[in-house]
Amino acid sequence: MNVLAAFDSFKGTMSARAIGRELARALSSYEVRECPLSDGGEGFLEILADRFVQVPTVDALGRGCFARLGFREHGVSGVEVILETAQTIGLTQVGGAAGNDPIRADSTGVAILLEEALRRRPAAILVGCGGSAVTDGGLGFIRRARQRKLATYGVPVRVALDVRTRFTQAGEVFAPQKGAAPKEVELLTARLVALHAWYRRWYGIDLDEYAGTGAAGGLGGALMAFGAVLASGFDEVASRIQLSRQISEADLVLTGEGRLDETSFDGKVVGEVLMLAESQGKQVVVIVGTADSRIVERVRHSGHRVYALSEIFGIERSLANPLQLIGELARSVVA
Repeated sequence: MNVLAAFDSFKGTMSARAIGRELARALSSYEVRECPLSDGGEGFLEILADRFVQVPTVDALGRGCFARLGFREHGVSGVEVILETAQTIGLTQVGGAAGNDPIRADSTGVAILLEEALRRRPAAILVGCGGSAVTDGGLGFIRRARQRKLATYGVPVRVALDVRTRFTQAGEVFAPQKGAAPKEVELLTARLVALHAWYRRWYGIDLDEYAGTGAAGGLGGALMAFGAVLASGFDEVASRIQLSRQISEADLVLTGEGRLDETSFDGKVVGEVLMLAESQGKQVVVIVGTADSRIVERVRHSGHRVYALSEIFGIERSLANPLQLIGELARSVVA
């Protein structure tokens, strides 16, 4: 049997590549094809780039850090630079929701990374936009970029988004995951509404008209206002690795992410893999860390199987050694 291991990372816990390697080992009696995926968030750079360099930047709380830029051949003689917002302003970088200051966190680090990318005079730039600690609507980016449109550099910039959320929805949808209390969510939403009006006044664009502008706490919208082209992060990865063909050649598809919930069907890996597999009549096994029971029932109702490590092994054991457990679980359910 041919098994396709098409996982996203379990944020801050296991990379998509590590999961693929573990499943190939655990299911050694099968033909396992490792197919690590990303929707623009954590792991995007690792999957798409051929080589890397570390550059100085700042994290979401303004502390000095290093992040990687990735490089990939582009056309005959050009080079595409790839950067990932989670590398610099990622929630994992500040110690998760508990270590974050959701009001102060901003997107300055991405502007610094973009400056480093432009300095290398690439043929194109691709920005993986997701997995951030910020809900600043791109305010830090704006201040660092000094309102200079990206077109003035003569380099096309594409932004690979991990969600379809609109600009002013970003606070309500994502800020709680980033450590914001209810009153802070209200404040962050009010700031997004004010920034929405500012973008419309200065750039003549209504960001709420475009899906995905709420990605990375509204940074997706800021990049669009500055002249970048928005695209689905999942589609960017899927097209480059010919995911549809890989699914067509598989007898069984395994996929998963850290948490299965409503946002999993808002442009993220699990929801998109399920749709692609269903269009080809393929059976899917979903393995996640934790899950919303309502979403589990929805997926099972569609004829697929869903397993949450926390429910089967308990939350403490799942956090202690998730990679080994995902291998154990795969062996028991793939038959």
